[in-house]
Amino acid sequence: MSTTHAARHACGPLDVKVIADSDTVRGKIMDTLELYNVIWPQPLSPVRIEIREVDNRADLGAGEYLECARMHVDRSLTDEQMLEATFKSGAVATGNPSSGIWTASIPRSDDDFWTLIDLESLVSLVLTEGWRHAGWIPIHAGAVARNGHCALLCAQSGGGKTSLTVALIRRGWQTLGDDKLLLRLRDDGSPELRALVHTFNLHPRTRSWFPEVGELENLPVYSEWTEKRKVHPEDIWSGTTLTEATPTHLVDISRNKSGEPVSVERMQSGAVLSTFLHQTVVPADRRKAKHILGVVARTAGMLEGISLDLGDDVYAAPDHLTLLEDALS
Repeated sequence: MSTTHAARHACGPLDVKVIADSDTVRGKIMDTLELYNVIWPQPLSPVRIEIREVDNRADLGAGEYLECARMHVDRSLTDEQMLEATFKSGAVATGNPSSGIWTASIPRSDDDFWTLIDLESLVSLVLTEGWRHAGWIPIHAGAVARNGHCALLCAQSGGGKTSLTVALIRRGWQTLGDDKLLLRLRDDGSPELRALVHTFNLHPRTRSWFPEVGELENLPVYSEWTEKRKVHPEDIWSGTTLTEATPTHLVDISRNKSGEPVSVERMQSGAVLSTFLHQTVVPADRRKAKHILGVVARTAGMLEGISLDLGDDVYAAPDHLTLLEDALS
């Protein structure tokens, strides 16, 4: 137990305060929050998470609002403004996205590995609901910009967003991030992207393509599930990070379909919308879903879509990305 029970960290437009008696629990949550290292202008919206340990385990709910791998989220039976999240570890959390106040109970256990994993999901839920309430939609994509053009880089996890981002940085592009972004529409209806994380997660093998990254094996591991390391791009490529941009293109990344180092094709508008929709989460709430779908659809209608197929040796030669850059220009 610790005599200091509270800690806080800014996560984009949110100022998150964490209260917990357990150093382990508080430390796990703060480790997750500290990934968000882009400074936003004041004022920030306050969010509060209070964690307590209990001797009982909560049953897993139906997940009618949202269902993830280990987390089910439902509307509270007593207050429709409240959300209740239950987890396979037996943890439970309730919160009001409008007030930003969340309370969680986690089972007391000697083996807390899965509880700590579920806390990551809780933090993701709290942040996502807070960002939405602040007027932003979280997008799972990278983004690069140059000369007035900004491309959203879309792929499944492990699909090559970070490697492509680094390759384009080396060719004079700047980045808002490789994985997590926020999106909203400005008053004039144009889309605005904002950065949340200026840290890359690079696999040690990328040194064979980008030798300037150095001995990545000596850096902290990103998570228990991967060999990727945390890399701050400004430490290697100074002046390459941005905090905001207007998206103009969407790049849908696939691997090893054409047999060529690089293959570039234009996307139909329907394919752009479909790809973009897969980069965000839409809850089973009519009002929230309508807003999210409206912003995503309007933004997709302004983007030029590019289907990009990357071969295994795409980064072996500097000119392999010329086709993509020509399409983005």
